[in-house]
Amino acid sequence: MDFKINKNNWERVTLGDVVFEPKETAKDIIAEGYEHIVGLEHISSGDVHLRNSFSNDTDTTFTKVFRAGDILFGRRRAYLKKAAQAYFDGVCSGDITVMRANDKLDVRLLPFVIQNDNFFDYAVKHSAGGLSPRVKFKDLANYEFLLPPKEQQAELADLLWAMDDVIEKDLEVLDSYNEYFLTEINTKTSSKNSFCNNEYLLKELGETFNGLNGKTKEDFGQGEKYITYLNVYKNYEIDANIFDLVTINSNEKQNKVKYGDIIFTGSSETSNEVGITSVVLSDIEYYLNSFCFGFRLNDFEILEPRYAKFLFRNHEIRHFLNLRAQGSTRFNLSKTDLKNKLVLKIPNIDKQIEIYENLNRLEKNIIKIESKLQSSKALQKALINQIF
Repeated sequence: MDFKINKNNWERVTLGDVVFEPKETAKDIIAEGYEHIVGLEHISSGDVHLRNSFSNDTDTTFTKVFRAGDILFGRRRAYLKKAAQAYFDGVCSGDITVMRANDKLDVRLLPFVIQNDNFFDYAVKHSAGGLSPRVKFKDLANYEFLLPPKEQQAELADLLWAMDDVIEKDLEVLDSYNEYFLTEINTKTSSKNSFCNNEYLLKELGETFNGLNGKTKEDFGQGEKYITYLNVYKNYEIDANIFDLVTINSNEKQNKVKYGDIIFTGSSETSNEVGITSVVLSDIEYYLNSFCFGFRLNDFEILEPRYAKFLFRNHEIRHFLNLRAQGSTRFNLSKTDLKNKLVLKIPNIDKQIEIYENLNRLEKNIIKIESKLQSSKALQKALINQIF
């Protein structure tokens, strides 16, 4: 996308010409009045806004001070593209580089100088280390880019923040709609509804089957398509376009999923990710990864797979599954426990289809909002990359 920006009077500078790394530290966070503690986990990839932090009553060894207006750049694993502007003072992790604009750079333009693909590519290239590569500010200071005159900086900042405002409004709409959507799921699929007059143990409705086991690193990257963990975790319905490849042995052919299968996340490092479900609603022929397991329904006239898509995401069932996540460093869900203890109260098949159609319309509206949001973000990113 070409915005035809005239850069004839722009000056080639290094980051170190217009940005510096403040070295302020705090000895006593509470006594010095800092209310926010920021770690890498509080910076979202690709987001110029710092939206989260710990409160100052959190036990921490962080001492690095940042001020409102500074950029907090995740110097560890720079490929994660974490760089956000703070709107408050606080202290942060040593894995975060604090950057502050000098008087040559409009502070409102600083987030976009940093939050662009060219800069992140440079940061990754100059990172050092094995499992957790880090980059130093002294190396980032040599990053070169074209800087517009000060008056033009203000105009570009106005434009970029106006685009950001559009994105923020889209996010507000999406958050509100998602909240309404989840409320509708919980309300319409609740076991407390008077029309939920059919009761079954899960084991009466079908049988579980395992994902792939015994695979090594050499088995992946080629072969048959298989459903990934994230496909299940992120989607109510299995996305046929999200898959990896794996080599399949002849004795594993029975593990293919098919229409109507309910896929569970069976193992995770966090308990709240265990037991999240996604339903297969297309005629895909994929295998299933080892961190998930499937449930195959015996009779769609008792439980309609399209209704199950939302039923297993309601808060009652999610709470039941969370309580049964077993483990310490890694949490697992027992298939036997699930089949023998999960009681489903469901309406007749016509009511299930009616509820599905209502909830599916809401989900399609969310997809439209998400699409508009992604288009706005892509336009903003294209402009940032072309400017810097």
